[in-house]
Amino acid sequence: MDNKLSRRSLLRAAAAVPVLSAASASAASASAATAAAAPAITEASAGLPDGTDPRFTIAVLPDTQYLLDEGGSDPEPVRATLRHLVRERKRDNIVFMTQLGDVTEHGTEAEMLAARRAFEAAGSMPYSVLAGNHDVSGDDQRGDTPYLRTFGPRRFARMETYGGSSPDGYNSYHVVRGGGREWLVLALDWRVSDAGLAWAQGVLDEHDTLPAILTTHDLVWAEDDGQAHLSDNGQRLWDRLITTNDQIFLALGGHYWPSGRTTLTNDAGHAVHLHITNYQDRYYGGAGMLRYYSFDLSRGVIDVETFSPWLGAKPDPTPLENEHVELSGDVDRFTVEIDFDERFAAFAPPVVPAPRPPSAVMPRGTVAYWRFDEAGLAGPRPTAPPWHRVRSSVT
Repeated sequence: MDNKLSRRSLLRAAAAVPVLSAASASAASASAATAAAAPAITEASAGLPDGTDPRFTIAVLPDTQYLLDEGGSDPEPVRATLRHLVRERKRDNIVFMTQLGDVTEHGTEAEMLAARRAFEAAGSMPYSVLAGNHDVSGDDQRGDTPYLRTFGPRRFARMETYGGSSPDGYNSYHVVRGGGREWLVLALDWRVSDAGLAWAQGVLDEHDTLPAILTTHDLVWAEDDGQAHLSDNGQRLWDRLITTNDQIFLALGGHYWPSGRTTLTNDAGHAVHLHITNYQDRYYGGAGMLRYYSFDLSRGVIDVETFSPWLGAKPDPTPLENEHVELSGDVDRFTVEIDFDERFAAFAPPVVPAPRPPSAVMPRGTVAYWRFDEAGLAGPRPTAPPWHRVRSSVT
């Protein structure tokens, strides 16, 4: 970390590690028992989401580094979260999942192997993953790494949402269908080079009618009250990409804690919502915490909620575990109000349906009607009598 919160963040991280380590042995045993008892979930039995429903969900998985650490950790909470997404994919209309970086603690071959095995639980559900500072070092021109071999373009190529990756392989984009329209999801490396920014701008230009969600690892940091501020890297992304592209209405990051949010105004005078989501400092390294962004185009809102599917499935949770099953603070459960049609009108005006013919709207049994348009006035028209033959009834 390279900003003014480095010391505070590192101290908090150090304080969080013993919490995970002390609980690892007993909780890992309980995790294995829970996994063994859970019924098998298949893609066919779970069902698929409805891309036309005005209510749909984009799930967000923040930093999982303390759970995928070869020094001693437990990947079961991550697997439980991914199994939950598969199981509830149809019921919650989950159209996509995006991960926010720091998948692992050290980015080693062994940890990436554990991550690959954990993500097998996601099946064919479409998702994006991006690199955090614990997965890689340097910017996106770093070349080959265990992360790239695990979460590079080959992993996403099989997904129908996948649009492509930057030449270096560390940045990718997906086109997601929800609410009867398409949405662009940009997954950017934790340190995007100038070449990476140029690639991202090209993707936005190529999809200039799609509302866009930007995801990256280092975007904003938050004060204890949840008020968020752009980090140094976030400021660069804001200046070089976000504020100049009106399509980007939502930007999500991890890396720091506590979680928080803010709203900034872009160059077009429109609101951009920027959120930080990270729970690695919480019980059990975040316990596979998951965040739902539930879009409701009919109500003009995004309802946000944060919970741990792994803790929620425990048959006999402890009081501490109960406290973390579902988070209810102002930065964990809230609603973002957006007039979607108005917000997107500048680049994606709403489509007005074509008028329907009279036969499609007339109630059965109609014998006569008056319709003053081209359909109603079609055919021969009656000829009006000469004006000199019309007698006025007014005297």
